[in-house]
Amino acid sequence: MNTQTRISISAVIAALVMMLYLVPTAAADVDWSKVPVKQVKVFYPGQASWDFLRGQDHGTGAAPVKTISKACADCHVGENGEYDINANKIITGELMRSKSKEPLEPQGMAGAPGFKDVSMQAAYDANNLYLRFQWEGAGASVADPALEKDDKVDRISIQIADKIKTFRLYGCFITCHDDEEGMPENRGSEVTLYGYYTRDKNGNVVDQGKLDGYHSKGQFMDLIEAYFAGNDVKSGDMYVLDKRHDDKNNDVSASGSFADGKYTVVLSRKLNTGDKDDIMLEDGKEFSLAIAIHDNKNHERRHYVSFPLSVGLSAAADVTAQKF
Repeated sequence: MNTQTRISISAVIAALVMMLYLVPTAAADVDWSKVPVKQVKVFYPGQASWDFLRGQDHGTGAAPVKTISKACADCHVGENGEYDINANKIITGELMRSKSKEPLEPQGMAGAPGFKDVSMQAAYDANNLYLRFQWEGAGASVADPALEKDDKVDRISIQIADKIKTFRLYGCFITCHDDEEGMPENRGSEVTLYGYYTRDKNGNVVDQGKLDGYHSKGQFMDLIEAYFAGNDVKSGDMYVLDKRHDDKNNDVSASGSFADGKYTVVLSRKLNTGDKDDIMLEDGKEFSLAIAIHDNKNHERRHYVSFPLSVGLSAAADVTAQKF
C-alpha cells in the first residue's frame, strides 16, 4: 500500500468519524441510567391564578408578588423541601380564600391527592434537548383512547421561557387568569392562557405592534406537551402570548408508556429550531421551565402544576442537563 493510498484511507476514516459525531443522539439512544434525576413536586392549585396571587385572597402573599420581590418557592418551600401549601385541602374544596372565604376549588374532588411526585431528567447533544418524566396516575386515556375527542387525555405540558423575569419567579401562573374558561370571572367567552403583560389596565389586549415586539424578542412562553391516546403517545407544539397559539411547525417529538400505574414520557426538540414561534436554547445557558399534569379525565384548569425551575445546558441551574 503506497503512501497516497494510506493518506486517502485515513482521510475517509476521519470523515466517517466526523459524520458519526455530527449525527444527533436519538432520544431512544440516551442512557438515562447515567442522567441525574431531579424530584419535582407538583400540586393542585384550584382556581389560583395570576390575579389571585396579586389579590387580597392571597393574604400576605400578595405583596411580594405585586412588587416582584420574591418567588413562589421563597415563601412556600422550606429549606428541607417541605411545601407550605395545603393542596390536599385545595383539591377537596375545603381550603378557603383569605378574604372572600370562597373555596379555592369550587368543584372539589374527594379522595384525590393534592400532590404528585415527578421524576425529571434532562439531557442534550449538539442539536437536541431531551426531557424525561415519570409520575404516577390513573391511565384513563390509555385505557380509553376515545377521551381524546373530549380533550380529557392524560398528559404532561411544559412551558419554557428565558427572557421573562416573572416567569422565572412564578412560572405558568403568569399565564393563568380569572377570566379564562373555568375560572371565576369567565362569562362564557372563549379565553385561553395568556401572558399578563399582553393586557392593558382595562383588561384589553394591547395593540398588535406591542405583541409583535414581544414576539420578536422571544418574550413568550413556548408550550410543548405529550399526551396518551391508548398506547399512542402524541406531541403538541404551541406558544402563549396574547392567547394560546398553535405552532404550525411541530418541532416536538414524544415517546412513552404507561405501566404499573406509572407514566414515562420523553420529549425531544431541537435546541435551535429556526422557528420564530419557539424559544431558542443555547449551550452554556439556562432557561426556565414549569410543568402541568392532567390525569384521570380532568381537563382545562383541573390539573397539577409545579413551581418554575431552571434547566442549565452546561450552566448552573436547578436541573443540569447531561451532555452527550
